[in-house]
Amino acid sequence: MDSRLFADLKDRDLRREGLLVAEGRFLTERLLSSGWPVLGVLCSPRLEGSVRELAAGVCPVQVLPDEEIAAVAGFAFHRGVLAVARRPELPHLEALLAPGGSRATLVACPGIADAENLGSVIRSAAAFGADGLLVGPRSSDPWSRRALKVSMGASFVLPITASRDEAQACRILSDAGYTVATTSLSRSATPLSGYRHPGRLCLGMGNEAAGVGEPWSSCCDVELTIPMRRGTDSLNVAVAAGIFLHALQV
Repeated sequence: MDSRLFADLKDRDLRREGLLVAEGRFLTERLLSSGWPVLGVLCSPRLEGSVRELAAGVCPVQVLPDEEIAAVAGFAFHRGVLAVARRPELPHLEALLAPGGSRATLVACPGIADAENLGSVIRSAAAFGADGLLVGPRSSDPWSRRALKVSMGASFVLPITASRDEAQACRILSDAGYTVATTSLSRSATPLSGYRHPGRLCLGMGNEAAGVGEPWSSCCDVELTIPMRRGTDSLNVAVAAGIFLHALQV
C-alpha cells in the first residue's frame, strides 16, 4: 500500500478526490464493517494486532510509529489508526422515501455549516430511527474528518443524500405526502410538546442565526419550537435535534 494515500490529509480536498478518512479504532472498526470500499489502514505498532484482525480480507494495513504517521498525515496524531475509503454513491432523494402509508421521518439540514454540529445531528438521527438525512449546498460535508468523528460512525449506516436544488427537494417531499416541519424561534410557532408525528415527516433543522432559509421557510407546513425559560433565546442545533427527534418518537 502506498503511504501517499494518507499524505497531508489536513490540507487535501478529500471531497473532490472522492475519499473520506476515519480516525481512531472505533470509527475505523465501524467503517471496515460497513461494506464500503476501504482503500487502506495506517496504524501504530500498539494496535497492529487488533487492526490486522479487523482489516483481514478487506484492505491492506501499514504500520508506522505515531510520530511518522503524524508527519505523513500532516496533523498531530494520537488515536493510533487511520483508514481511507472511497465515498459512497449518493442515493437520490426518492430512494429515501418510504412507501405510501408507511410511517417515516427524514431530517433535512440545508444550511448547517459547522461540521461537528452536522455530525452530531447525524448521530441523533440514527439513534432515534430516522430513515435518512438530506444536506444542501449550504451544508457542511457530512463525510469530513470532523463530522465523521462526532457522528461516531452513524454516517456509515444512516442513508444520506444531497440536493443542489432545494426547491425541487421540497416538491418531491410534498408530492410524496410528507409534512415539512421546520424548527423555529418564532413565538407563533407550534410548541413541540403539542405536536404529534403526522406519519410522513421531514424535519428541517436550521442554524441559530438564519434558521432553515429559503426555500424551506416557504414550503414548510408547520413551524415547531422548543419553549425555553430564563431568557435563553436558542439552543445549539445539535442539542435541539436530539430533543426534537426524541420527542417525535421517530
